Amino acid sequence: CTYCKTIAARGSVKSYSIEDIVNRAQQAAQEGVRHIELASEDMGAYGVDIGTNIAELLLRLSDSLPDGVMLRTGMTNPPHVMRHVDGIIEALQRPNVYAFMHVPVQSGSDKVLTDMRRDYTVAEFTHLVERLRAAIPDIFLLTDVICGFPTETEEDWAQTMDLVRRFNFSGVYSSRFF
Repeated sequence: CTYCKTIAARGSVKSYSIEDIVNRAQQAAQEGVRHIELASEDMGAYGVDIGTNIAELLLRLSDSLPDGVMLRTGMTNPPHVMRHVDGIIEALQRPNVYAFMHVPVQSGSDKVLTDMRRDYTVAEFTHLVERLRAAIPDIFLLTDVICGFPTETEEDWAQTMDLVRRFNFSGVYSSRFF
């Protein structure tokens, strides 16, 4: 994105193997951990560098965890969720996976999303939210919004607020553009 320093600061994606993650999660469970959360700069990008994907990881982790251990997803950008939505939904419907997603929209305006160089449209984001909610009606869905992007107009902001009101997210992280 035009505003993000993550790649410059962190470099490209470097995924651990599914086996390494499963082994670490099982070890943590043996040590008494009952809540495992996948955390990264963009959880949905998992595996692009090693020939796998986030849905495969979620399903394998879910299969491997002992009773009483819950799995929670981290933040993922819309394009990654959209590529693997069926597998992600399958995982989120499992009893040992929280029905939770954090998917940042950033803006409800296609013009602003284009200016930000985001790789999705409002219609694609809308389709994703509708798919998730159709499959998992009680999903806890968080999003992020950036306020005051340099090219954002009052009309663009109104579109963002309309989208937020339409979907009544469980939570919205908002930050102003610096």
